[in-house]
Amino acid sequence: KRYSRRSLSMEAEEELKKQLAGFGDRSAVSVVTDIGNYVQVIKGVVGFAQECGLKCIYITCTLPARVVLEQLGSENIKADNLHFVDAISFMVGTASDERGQTMYVESPTMLEGIMLKVDTWLKKLRDGKKLVFLDSVSTLAMHNDPALISEFLHYFVNNLRGRGIRTVILSIAGQTAEEIENILRLVCDETVVLKGEESSVEAK
Repeated sequence: KRYSRRSLSMEAEEELKKQLAGFGDRSAVSVVTDIGNYVQVIKGVVGFAQECGLKCIYITCTLPARVVLEQLGSENIKADNLHFVDAISFMVGTASDERGQTMYVESPTMLEGIMLKVDTWLKKLRDGKKLVFLDSVSTLAMHNDPALISEFLHYFVNNLRGRGIRTVILSIAGQTAEEIENILRLVCDETVVLKGEESSVEAK
């Protein structure tokens, strides 16, 4: 099936939501995309969480939380149930006071700090179904040794799965080491591939 760049982007967002809806409440899903569809994937994951009434904890290592919120706002996507663990704003000098929707981690190298902030959000949000979205493992891999990333992903996914929480982990095609891709395939239940002008969304 062939798509133009625009029609792929529009269809990809909705198709991704359908794929995520078909996976279980405890599922861990790896989403592989390219730069051209990066924003569509973010919209698809956040839109899915909003439509399903899920409280979404968004771990951002790529764009500051403020930028993500501005992007979603420009697309008229609500962010009412969106809660950030922002691991990039300190590095780029845009972190503000910790309040409202955002908690900060000083660096993407602080993997334990990221998990601690996720735990803090989970305790604060308490009741209701939740989704944790990691954007992206490719960025984390730029700042950490592959062995540390592997250890983190094992703990991260299995800890959340054991608590009945959906997990979505984004990676960028061509920017993620094969070793990390193999770990994602090992720890995640499903893989959704969304890349290229003629690609569709596929479940493993």
